[in-house]
Amino acid sequence: MSGLGKIQRCLSPNLKLCSETTMIIVNLQLKVKPEKREEFIEWFYGLLPDTRNYDGCSELNACSIAGEPNAVDAVSKWESQEKYDAYLAWREEDGTLATLADYLSEEPIFRFLTVEKQF
Repeated sequence: MSGLGKIQRCLSPNLKLCSETTMIIVNLQLKVKPEKREEFIEWFYGLLPDTRNYDGCSELNACSIAGEPNAVDAVSKWESQEKYDAYLAWREEDGTLATLADYLSEEPIFRFLTVEKQF
């Protein structure tokens, strides 16, 4: 299955990982094709200000992993699952998700964490 197929499954109306009013953290884990890494970083970082400014996103971080130069993670905090789903649908509509799939050597991994308590 292509990376886009996995992304589209995340838009499924059956995906209810938490209530619509519960804050979530989304960890998007990406493995970039080595020959496309520099091009990807420029393209991907160019998208992130719009992501951070999207309704419901309160924090966004682009992260690297020591010893894995082709691994890129995006960790974001969202007001609710509903807000994140709306964002992801927008990225699908504008073609971002299809372009993303072209840069990846493996399918993306989405980790959804429910914020149970903040300190």
